[in-house]
Order: sequence, then C-alpha cells, then structure tokens
Amino acid sequence: MNFIFDLDGTLSFDRFSIDGKIKEVLLSAEDFGHEVSFASARSYRDCVDMLGDDLAQKRVIGLNGGLVYEEGQLILEYNLDKEAYHDVLSYCQTYNLPYFVDNTFNYASDNEEYFPFIESVDPLNLAEKVPADQLEHPIKMVIYMGNHEELLADLSYHIKSTDIIDLSYHEEEKCLYLNPCRVSKASTISEIFEEPFIAFGNDKNDIEMFKLALYSIQIGGFTYLKPYADEQVDADSQLVATKIAELFQEFQGK
Repeated sequence: MNFIFDLDGTLSFDRFSIDGKIKEVLLSAEDFGHEVSFASARSYRDCVDMLGDDLAQKRVIGLNGGLVYEEGQLILEYNLDKEAYHDVLSYCQTYNLPYFVDNTFNYASDNEEYFPFIESVDPLNLAEKVPADQLEHPIKMVIYMGNHEELLADLSYHIKSTDIIDLSYHEEEKCLYLNPCRVSKASTISEIFEEPFIAFGNDKNDIEMFKLALYSIQIGGFTYLKPYADEQVDADSQLVATKIAELFQEFQGK
C-alpha cells in the first residue's frame, strides 16, 4: 500500500524537524510491504534536511504538485506560464506586494520577511537566490496580501482571467498561492500513482488529496479539512507515530 504524507503540521510541528519516533516508524514501512511518499508545499530543496538522508530518497512531491523527486533526482515538473508569471510579477512590483517564487531548486523573493515559512527555506544552502525576472521556469509563486488586502479581489480576478494559473488564498497566512493551471498535490498524485493510497495531511492544500485517498487521516483540527477525513489525530509526535504504526499493520497485505 502507498502511504502519502504531508510534512508541515502533519509530520513536523516546528518547520525544521521530524521527531525521531515518527522517522523510525516511516523507515519500517517496507517491513509491512508498504511504500512511503511525501507531498508538500515545500520545494524538494527544503525537504532534504527535515527528512534526512534515507527518507529524502523516497518519492517527494513538492511545490503543491509542481515537481516530483525520486531517489534525489527530478523526474517531473510543471511550470507557470512565462508570460502570465511576468504579468503577475509586474503587478506585485507596481503595488509593492511581497512575493516568493520557486523553480525546481532556486528561488526569488522580495520583502521575504513577511512569509511564515521563510526561516525554513534552503536550510542547507543548496540553492541560489536570483532576481525574479531572471528565474528560469518558475513553478510556484506566493504573494503576501496582509498589507494590501484591499487588492486581493482585483489581483485574484486579474489572475483568474488568464485561465492559465491556479490560485488559492490561505486566510491565516494572508498569502495567495499560485501554481500552474490544474496542477495540485492531487493531480500529480493521480498521474504517478496507479494504486490506492492512504493520506496524512493537515491543511487546505490536502483537501483534494483526501478526496482521492482510500483512507485519510487529518492531523490537527483545521476546520475545512474535517469533512474529508476518515480519522483525526491531535498534532502530537507520539500520537502521529502510533497512528502510522497502527495503519501499517492494519493495511498489511492489502
């Protein structure tokens, strides 16, 4: 059985590490005939240190479905439309909207201190930070709207009118997330997994993944994910490790 895990808020509760108890259980998956993969909003670059050498060699779906790494090698990527990306970038620069952009490994940013995830970007100093207009093949863009929420409707309409970029607004972070059209964790999972899977997640970008899953476990209490979860577990490393171990046993041979 395939088990697919989100990272932040699901396996990691500090944005930097995964408790040793959880890692130990994850590394036992093959003993039960299972395969583990990870699906995150993070770049693969930002997953390596958190996962550690062995788990980082598993299949990692990053940037909300925009890329896939396996055995440390890029095997699949989707890119933002180049013209649409530069159009949105110009909008951000005109109205001084903070932004963060990833491609398969490098990134660009402006006023990056507004992003809640910034401290976990490139912890191993593997990437190169480049000017946004020179970033080749962008995949995911995040725009902080907290200082200009009055522009959210206008910018959202502007982007949607192109019909070539998908967007999602995270109300708590006050961040607008942009991905290539019809690309998400769920769409990429559908492309690379032919067999059923068990999903663990905690947030808005896990909803579509939960809809596809044979069985889904919500970590924490995010209200909008609850209707799609078969089980809910508190955000506690020991509880999460125990639940993973239980399901490894329950689904053995299935």
